[in-house]
Amino acid sequence: MLIPANRLLEAARTEFARLLPLLADSGIDGSAAQSLAHGLGLLHAREAGGVGFVRQQFSLLGQTLDGLGGAIDSAEARALIGLADAIANLADLEAHWIATLASAQGAIQAANAADLPPDQRLALLQALVDWETADRQSQIGSHVGAIEDVATEITREKLTAYLCDRFGDPDLVVSHIQPVSGGFGKQTTIFAAEGRELSGEYVIRRDIGENAGLDTSCHLIHREYPVIRAAFDRGFPAPDALWLDTEHKLLPGGHFIVMRRAPGKVAGNFFGAQGAIPEDLADILADKMAQLHAIEPLRELGDLTDTIRTEYWDLPLRDCVERYIRNWYDFYLREQHTPSPALVALYGWLFDNIPDSPGTPRLIHGDIGFHNFLIDEGKMTALVDWEFAHIGDPAEELGYVNVTVGQSLDWERFMARYQAAGGQYVSPETLRFYGVWAYVRNASGANILSTRLISGLADDLKLTILPFMHVPPFLMGAKALIEADVGG
Repeated sequence: MLIPANRLLEAARTEFARLLPLLADSGIDGSAAQSLAHGLGLLHAREAGGVGFVRQQFSLLGQTLDGLGGAIDSAEARALIGLADAIANLADLEAHWIATLASAQGAIQAANAADLPPDQRLALLQALVDWETADRQSQIGSHVGAIEDVATEITREKLTAYLCDRFGDPDLVVSHIQPVSGGFGKQTTIFAAEGRELSGEYVIRRDIGENAGLDTSCHLIHREYPVIRAAFDRGFPAPDALWLDTEHKLLPGGHFIVMRRAPGKVAGNFFGAQGAIPEDLADILADKMAQLHAIEPLRELGDLTDTIRTEYWDLPLRDCVERYIRNWYDFYLREQHTPSPALVALYGWLFDNIPDSPGTPRLIHGDIGFHNFLIDEGKMTALVDWEFAHIGDPAEELGYVNVTVGQSLDWERFMARYQAAGGQYVSPETLRFYGVWAYVRNASGANILSTRLISGLADDLKLTILPFMHVPPFLMGAKALIEADVGG
């Protein structure tokens, strides 16, 4: 899979635009920041335009020379222009362009030495200045405006104006703001505010764009918000989500929720821990998962998403799981994606092996791993990022955790604690199935998101990571589980 250079450059300059406000010299003419932004823009314009763009340059120069009539002898330059269509290599065509410009310049030098009437010399000058100005500006493309005016970025000034307006508090101050790196489905920003009704540290979680993110389960923020609120209201350590905003005229961009910042930090990513973890993590995680799976059906959510629907609470577990996997498979096929025979073959295995689990459907977080829970002083302070939340089999959650956190846990201790806290026993075969599903679902999402970068629907540079660093281990992880028994 190759990502076109113009899409990489478009994403790179967009990412750089987000960083510009943080660079000390970003507003200085000729600064390092301005120079890098300009260079990225030129590279993008060159890659996006290619041979077709340079040929258009030849055509416009030819039209300009033809319009000068007999004022100059441009026969040689026009002959060179006529040869351009036969040159297919971009570097060769650009070299030919320089030679053509040199020939045209020689014709003007000859005209300068000639005795031309003043009005003819003025017309010559005007035509050439208009042409060359337009030609140079066309090589810059639209990147200057995009770099200098990133209208949807959250800045301290914009956030302050928004919060002052929302709370009717002109004295409210945003004392700190910091974008959070990582994550592929949302933009996350931490800020601190001091005001009459809002004081402390908070988190903004925002959709990345109208067409850039996934549109299934709770991936859109207006669907994620009620699930987070419902879990929090039941006493579960979900984020304390304060409000949802789908208007936000003073803070343009994707819809967002604002949450209180919970203490603690994440300890790794999907593939494992990246630092010290608590010795009793098995107990902490087992208790919280049992607590989540004990929450009675949240029927007040209604038909919130394609995987949270009123009738799902009463389905046999196997039917509920089959619908969820089928929903993802159909979503993958109908969305823009990079064809993957391996992924489709894995879906075939899944449909043939859906387990019959005991129990009833429950709310599933769907993405529990080191990347999505906060630990502080031996406690889980928050389970964050509920975009994969759905109604399903609690065993799915355990199978997912088995592949994300399992290598760092005493699995027998974890399962014993989970059952002691009210959870049900899950067989090795069922864990194996849901481990495969964890990899397949994430490979599907990664495929779709990275394809949106290629097609131009998204400009998040992080998406370049997915097809090369995430999809291969997802596919191989699923294959390995199918090939070998996984117990605990």
